[in-house]
Amino acid sequence: MKNLIRFADYAGMAASALCLVHCLAMPLLLAAFPLLGLGGEHHALHDALLLGVTAPVLLALVPGYLKHRDPVALMLGVAGLVCFLVAVFVLGPRIGEMAETVGAVVSSVLLLGAHLRNHRYCKDCRS
Repeated sequence: MKNLIRFADYAGMAASALCLVHCLAMPLLLAAFPLLGLGGEHHALHDALLLGVTAPVLLALVPGYLKHRDPVALMLGVAGLVCFLVAVFVLGPRIGEMAETVGAVVSSVLLLGAHLRNHRYCKDCRS
């Protein structure tokens, strides 16, 4: 179980970091898309990031909480996941891309913090 939690924490950190880079770099890339002959749609990436963010929360933070009883990591993870879902499904469609970007960046920071904290507790448990 420890290996699954550790792997899911790494996957969660990677997905959160990828989401953060995507949100911050996308405005620059969108400006370059017409020059490269590419369209501006990136819904498939959002779907992949949604899975990449949700699965590690369920596979790392929930079992990590059950093992370590650290509510902060779990609360940060749930807040980050909710923030991401609200950004993609509410803020983006209703308010616009800038609001979605801000929400997704906040969620990425929350999720990175949650996975780092959970990983630290799991690491302390091994020693």
